[in-house]
Amino acid sequence: MKKWIIGLAAAIVGYFLLRGLIAVFLSASLFQVESFHIFYGHPDQDKLQELSYQDAAIIEPTAFTKKQISFLQEKDVLLFGYVSLVQLENWNKELKKDVLPSDYRLVEGERLHVADWDTYVMDISKQHYRDVLMNKITTEIAEKQMDGVFFDTVDDLDYYFLDDPAAEKAMRAGYKQLLEEVKTAYPDLLIIQNRGFDSYKAVSRGKVDGILWEDFDKKELKKSKWAQKWRNYWKKEQSAGHVRVFTVVSDDESLQQSNRDGFPAFMRTEDSYQ
Repeated sequence: MKKWIIGLAAAIVGYFLLRGLIAVFLSASLFQVESFHIFYGHPDQDKLQELSYQDAAIIEPTAFTKKQISFLQEKDVLLFGYVSLVQLENWNKELKKDVLPSDYRLVEGERLHVADWDTYVMDISKQHYRDVLMNKITTEIAEKQMDGVFFDTVDDLDYYFLDDPAAEKAMRAGYKQLLEEVKTAYPDLLIIQNRGFDSYKAVSRGKVDGILWEDFDKKELKKSKWAQKWRNYWKKEQSAGHVRVFTVVSDDESLQQSNRDGFPAFMRTEDSYQ
């Protein structure tokens, strides 16, 4: 009887270990990333050289030529193209020309304008707007043979719709649908999501390969139960091989803490990533 129990326990442990190893293997390229850079500007030769020393880089794909992308990939740099999931920049004429009035998220009949960034909150639950984003992914990321997609502004799903559960559910469902469309069309593309931690648990767990914790701050970890909860959660998720966790920090203490936690960090020294 004891041998049977021991055998069963060993089989269960083996199953979970194997499942974790498979998850790590499937996202092996991200789990091998120890250094990365974020840059959304047009690169000069010095910036290209700087990026070439990284394991990965998150870039604005429209700002890079195919030649520049090839140069970095020859240096074994994984490249992720920036896509804003929910916010549309007012200056982004290329994307705006494809948008319909119905693609804007309305609050009391008015478009939701984010003054700090001069952006508008868009309705990801609408198929047409998802098609607009898919077109950018196709023409600027997949056709340039980049390695993955970086979805920014996912955090808006958790922020702007707290008081409207139906809208939150619909927006998250739209995000889930977009992730599935990306994986169906381009199964080899890796996906990194910026924040949106509750949305990860709700819809994108198992559908994204990486999480970026922007503004990872050791001071917040000391006093914020929210930050402590998510730090422990991400350590477990990464340890189990479900997702690779990255951070953006702005001071040495936070950088050291991120490294101790096993989260590769990017030190942000400017207000923007230009």
